[in-house]
This record gives sequence, structure tokens and C-alpha cells, in this order.
Amino acid sequence: MAGAQDYSWLDNPKLVISRAAIDPQSRLLYVEGENFGGRRLPSVTIDDEPLTVRSASQTAIEAGPLPPSIGPGSRVLRVVAGDDRSRFASFSVEIGGDAPARSSPQLHVPKDGFNTLRVLDGDGDVGWSPSIAIGADGLPVVAYLDYTNLDLKVAHCTDPACDNATHALVDAEGEIGWSIDLAIGANGMPIIAYFDSSKGVLKVARCEDPGCYSVNTSVVDDSGGVGKFASIAVPADGLPVISYYEGEHRDLMIALCRDANCDSAVLRSLDSAGDVGWHNAIAIGSDGNPVISYFDSSRRDLKVALCLDRGCAEVSKAALDLGGVGMGTDIVIGEDGLPFIAYWDFLNDDLKAAHCDDARCKSARIFRVDTAGSVGSNPAVALGADGLPIIAYHDQSNSDLKVAHCLDANCSDAEVSTVDSAGSVGWHIAVVAGADGLPLIAYYDETNGDLKLARCGDLACSRQAPPPSPF
Repeated sequence: MAGAQDYSWLDNPKLVISRAAIDPQSRLLYVEGENFGGRRLPSVTIDDEPLTVRSASQTAIEAGPLPPSIGPGSRVLRVVAGDDRSRFASFSVEIGGDAPARSSPQLHVPKDGFNTLRVLDGDGDVGWSPSIAIGADGLPVVAYLDYTNLDLKVAHCTDPACDNATHALVDAEGEIGWSIDLAIGANGMPIIAYFDSSKGVLKVARCEDPGCYSVNTSVVDDSGGVGKFASIAVPADGLPVISYYEGEHRDLMIALCRDANCDSAVLRSLDSAGDVGWHNAIAIGSDGNPVISYFDSSRRDLKVALCLDRGCAEVSKAALDLGGVGMGTDIVIGEDGLPFIAYWDFLNDDLKAAHCDDARCKSARIFRVDTAGSVGSNPAVALGADGLPIIAYHDQSNSDLKVAHCLDANCSDAEVSTVDSAGSVGWHIAVVAGADGLPLIAYYDETNGDLKLARCGDLACSRQAPPPSPF
């Protein structure tokens, strides 16, 4: 196991479970994490059944064996530690056995392999600022703005192909749901960061179920005019991190959640040199620390900020591309462990990509991915089944939704396809690799005011269904 992270940025360091496993023969439980120690041994339970703790250190626990009453399946592990029993954490652990494990829903891949387009929500003017992820249940979930009512909503697909979906109203208190981003939390449930425009605050909604029917909300930053361009990621320690724009001082900010629910957070400015932080996007680097791409509005540059420690006490910043670039960015960590950024060159109206030369990202290889007309705004990027970036973006010239499937890690060459050209579509876009590794794109249909979903038939989304025969 890697060395324990430094959690000195927390006022009261939390107990963290990073991994847990059951030995199938001995039925002993092995837990790895941080802050297990103290003069008293920690206590361990699985589904409220106490286990004997055989040994414990600050970073590891051995307990068990499991009693016969604890059968196969997904179980809740709970560890309580500290001399005053003030530190605790929960974790989901899978127990094997003769009984069949709960299987993921089967993916129904169309035999023709063509792209499929469908309306996820058409109730009013809906689908602004979508964000999509694959939940622990293997099913797509989309958070988005209901512009008619200015509410935050969630659509949860009932199958991996998203032939059908349920809908939940997450927050309807005032003008809610601008600058939305969704991730999957440590408990396998969606967690959503978003801007409350009516109060000017950054909020978080923690879903208690995959469809977000039961939700707890909290205010992360209420200093006023904060929360635009919110982006959320969940590191391996389960403590979410949120990057966002602070409007009063015009800074790029980060909220380092103290717990998995983000009931409280450490707030830090990452960049305050001018008007910075627009269109930011956050990912977790190969070192476990946050990395953020963003637009420097003062200099009109694409910038990247990397936290050099888990608490972002030290930050490395660099301008990767200069002059009229970066108004619209998204970031992923490639299979090589290096940041990859898709962004809009609005000076030339091109889609561009920057692949960092090293982990510090002081420089990058930059390529123009699509230059046909006015293209590239609102890009969204994910890694496909082949480990290469897939970029969904808007074609302003034709008001279409397009996709570029990179043919190498730098995206020096790409296969470009038009996915939807019916009306004006694709101003607001989010993309994720589905259960089959193929792109799923949530996007806004401006013509009809609908939230739509494109399920691609191949990595490049190039397989359009043929028109129906007239005979």
C-alpha cells in the first residue's frame, strides 16, 4: 500500500478506509487506510456484526474471522477508532461464497451497432448544463438544469442502454442548478456540486439512492457570488474536491471536503492573478492530487493548476496555450497518467487538445483536432474502451453535436463524426464511457428544449442509422 497521505489540512484528521478485502479461505478481513491508531484498538463491524480485531496499526487492520451469519454479497463495513471513539468511516465490501454474486445489468447492444438518439426529458425547457456518470449500479445518471422552473433534476437510466429513465427533483429552492457537475461518491451514489444563483452560494447534493429520490443538500461556500463553473471529483480517499469560480475576487477556488458528504470543507484559492477560474474542470491526477484546467479571462489563456499535495497547500500553475483560447475546457487523466485537456480556441473557432508532457504539466503537446468551420465550444472529454480520448463538442457553424475520437494519446489525429444535426443541438454537453466502453453523450436540444442522450454504436460515433426505406 502507498504511504499514508498528509491530512494536516484538516482541523481534525478523519479516519479513511481506502481498501478492504475478505480472504475466502480464512474469512479474515483486511482493511487498509489511515488514522486507525490510538491507545485503544479500533472496533470493526460488518452489517452491525462485531468482529474480533486481531491486529491494528495507523494504516492497517486485521479482523475476524467472519461469523457464519454473514453470508455472500455486498456488506457495510464500519470502523470506529480513536481513544474517544471520535473517528469513524464506512465502506462497502464484497463477500464471496457459493451463492451467486449480484450481477450488473446486462447491456443490450443493438445488433446493427448504429448510434441511437433519444429524449431523456422533454417536460418543459430542460437539459441545460448536463453532467453524466456511470453509477455503482452500472447505469447512467444525468444531472441537469430544468430551465423552466430553475430547478436541479436528475435522470437515472433503468438499463445500461438508457432506453428508459426515471426523473427526480433534487433541489427547487430558488434559482437552482446552474454550473452543475456530478460524480460518484465513495458510497457508490451520485454527488452533485452546483451553483445556487438566487443565493450566490456553492452547494452539494448527496444522493441516498442511485436515482436521487432521497437527497441531502448542504452549502459548501456561502461567501457570496461563489460556485459558478463548479466541477467535482472524488479521489480514492472518498473525500470530494470541488473547483469553482469566486466572483467577488475573481479567483479559482477549491473546496476540500472534510468528509464524504461534504458537510464541511477547507476552502482555498488556487489562482488569484487577475480574473481566473472560468470554465474550470477538475480531475484526480495519478498521484491522487487534484488537477484543474481553466480559463484566464484577463490574459485569455488556457491554464492548468496542479495541487502538489492532497491539501493543495502548494500549487503548480502554468499557461499551456495563449491568446484567445480556453473558454470551455474539460480534462481527463490519460492511460499514461498525464493530464489531457480538450478546449475551445475561440480566436480561430477551432477544437484543440493539450496533452501534458509530464505530471507537472508545465508544457504540453498541442494539436488542432477540428478546424472545419466554427467548432469546439463546450467540449467534454472521456476515455473510451481503447484508452484514447473521446471529445464531444458543438459545431457552431451548423448547430450540430459532433464527436472526435482521438487516434493517439496526443490527439494529433482524430476521426470526426456528426452525431446529431436535427435542429440546433449540443450547446450544453457531457460525455462518459458506458458499460460497453462506448460513448454516452448527454446534451441539450435547443430547438425543442429537451435533454437528449446519444448512445454511440462505435468509439467515433460514426455509425449513423440509415434512413427508413420508402418501400
